[in-house]
Amino acid sequence: MKEDGLHPLSFGAMKTLLKGARILTMNPRREILEGADLLIEDDRIARIGPAGSLGAEKVNEAIECAGKVVLPGLVSAHSHLTGMFQRGLWDESSFESWSRKSTATEKFFNPSAEDIYVIHSAACMEFIRHGVTTVLNMFTAPLNDPLECVNSACQAFLDTGIRGILALSLRDQSPDNAGIVPDMMALDSWMTFAREAARLVSRMGPRVLFMLAPSAPQRCSDRLLTSCRALAEELKVGIHTHLAETRRHAETGRELYGEPIVNHLEKIGFLGPTLSGAHAIWLEDQEIDILKRHDVKIVHNPSSNMKLGSGVARLRKMLDKGLAVGLGADSVNAGTIYSVFEQMKLSVLLPRSLWGPADWVRPSEAFAMGTQGGARAVLLDGILGSIEEGKKADLAILNPSISLLPVNDLMDELALCENGGSVESVFVDGKPVMLGKRFTAIDEEAILERFCSLRPRIAKAEADVLQSP
Repeated sequence: MKEDGLHPLSFGAMKTLLKGARILTMNPRREILEGADLLIEDDRIARIGPAGSLGAEKVNEAIECAGKVVLPGLVSAHSHLTGMFQRGLWDESSFESWSRKSTATEKFFNPSAEDIYVIHSAACMEFIRHGVTTVLNMFTAPLNDPLECVNSACQAFLDTGIRGILALSLRDQSPDNAGIVPDMMALDSWMTFAREAARLVSRMGPRVLFMLAPSAPQRCSDRLLTSCRALAEELKVGIHTHLAETRRHAETGRELYGEPIVNHLEKIGFLGPTLSGAHAIWLEDQEIDILKRHDVKIVHNPSSNMKLGSGVARLRKMLDKGLAVGLGADSVNAGTIYSVFEQMKLSVLLPRSLWGPADWVRPSEAFAMGTQGGARAVLLDGILGSIEEGKKADLAILNPSISLLPVNDLMDELALCENGGSVESVFVDGKPVMLGKRFTAIDEEAILERFCSLRPRIAKAEADVLQSP
């Protein structure tokens, strides 16, 4: 089946009909269809038409959606799921202090593969409850049995039903934070591990994908960066990285390279259309121009940028330059919650607290970043990001709660007012992963009980960090 083509009708296909919905399509015309039917066939959107026009008697299941809203599934294009176990810890006065303590906490906690599965499953469920159907997980594999931990992270995607991208984080230096000593591994060993991880992920099925994620340019030698680029091209996968997240990161880049980070990345051949950079706050104008020239994608993470005091990305300039910009919930210990609605709201409000109207972002633009922009950032815009015939049936069904009423301007209200409370059902690959606010494939209560049982070990790790020099 072609990933970028129409899904042909086939004998014996599973058919689900969503009846009488208000559909926010995000198609090229940005149509909002009133009282429309949507036919799902297997994993694809087969047809969209007026109410009663699609033959309800010929489907396996019909779901009444009168008064409800159907959206494209939201995309978190930059996330760290392991950070969920540190929610509420380390409200520090600098990014560097927060990074040192959160990294140390994870090492003291020393998560097992089973811990990774439980933590990531809980994080995926939080995303799904907020209408997110695709998540990029920038994952640092623990040294104790790293491949098994990669397997567990991917199994959480499979069992919760979300579409997941395992972006394997790599680093071999730490000039931006002397308090962090990276787990050293020879370049050949890094590449061998990355190949093994990619091979493992490839066996998980089409809903789980792999990317390479050199942690940040300044945290990787040029040899590691160029090796990641070469391996990504060989494997035909994307690359994801942190980019100029803090002023210190940008300054470190200049100290290392004698020029801005992006200029150096262009010089070594690292930039390209399959690269996405998270944060992208401390960039010079010429760097933004270079990123546009190479069609690099940007992922905006306002909640973590605000909590950690990292700065404010110049979204207006990036959007006006034509850069593709998606949204990321980052990690809840760096930001707030695993919600793309939250990022939409902050994307609109934050620039207005600093700059005049010429630099503001409109709510409709923020909503587009959470759907189409995110799909472009994870290189899946051919099949995700909008509701169109032939695309994947990754959908969120909302039963508007009081925060969305009276629905005067649907897109603006979703971007500014929705908190996840309206999300009633979520489909991924044409299958309901949450129906009527209940998960269909995983035992939510059991996962959360196991997750909460980690609290004594978390407390011990926190105490160990506080007692360490």
